[in-house]
Amino acid sequence: MATTQSKRVLDAEFLRKLERLAILAKRVQLGASKGERRSKRKGSSVEFADYRGYVQGDDLRHVDWNIFGRLEALYLKLFEEQEDLTVHLLIDASRSMSFGTPPKIDFACRLAAAIGYVALASFDRVTIDAFSGAETRSLRPIRGKPSAHKLFAFIESIEADAETFLEPSCRAHIVRRRAKGVAVLISDFFDPEGYEGCLRRLMQSGSDPYAIQVLAPEELDPELAGDLKLLDCETDTFCEISVSRALLKRYEQNRDGFFDAIRRYCVARGIGHFVVSSAAPIEQLTLDVLRKGAMLK
Repeated sequence: MATTQSKRVLDAEFLRKLERLAILAKRVQLGASKGERRSKRKGSSVEFADYRGYVQGDDLRHVDWNIFGRLEALYLKLFEEQEDLTVHLLIDASRSMSFGTPPKIDFACRLAAAIGYVALASFDRVTIDAFSGAETRSLRPIRGKPSAHKLFAFIESIEADAETFLEPSCRAHIVRRRAKGVAVLISDFFDPEGYEGCLRRLMQSGSDPYAIQVLAPEELDPELAGDLKLLDCETDTFCEISVSRALLKRYEQNRDGFFDAIRRYCVARGIGHFVVSSAAPIEQLTLDVLRKGAMLK
């Protein structure tokens, strides 16, 4: 276990780079307390935004008496609210995520750690759920850089096991968490029931969803030959195949079709979608790919 955990540690130099980034929310979500995000909603914080005419019943404490002295008209000062943002990290910890060199689950956890740290450094609230079969392991909401050790410790404890049940897991997450915000789902999306249900649930919750699809190098470009007996790691069922050029070509077509279907589904609904290899450098992905994809800024 110690070896697996060490592969999820982010070095200090990388963490310093992450502190210069921020999560990009398409629309700021009103949370339980005031935070660091500027909202279009006008409230009573300290930053002046605009004026509006007085309406009977308004709080006289917000009247600008200097304007009244000049114009003999009542106007209220309006201020921009600073609202807090909740970033929900959802990790598929099913058994298929243990596959690959390096394992997809290690990459998913490191990526979640990086995104979570960006949020904590921006004083956003962070929650994290790891889905494994019908069970979900959760970390209670945390906030601020001093809480980063809790995030990292939880991530290092995640193990991939059981089958994939993305839609029920996302449904349970929404009921449990309730808070809107940015929802980042990291998965290979190898769910026999499909990916549409979980993404639809996240959209209907009012969150800004991102789908990060992690595939192992062996899945992106399989190097197989001869007569093989393959094991489905989630269902423990076997499949005997004879690998040929024609079969590999068909695999590539099905693979690309699967990626394209998810991409089109996400684009049509404004969901950010990324396909990444578990062998990709995590720093390049976070600092380059996610920024170009308008997830980080």
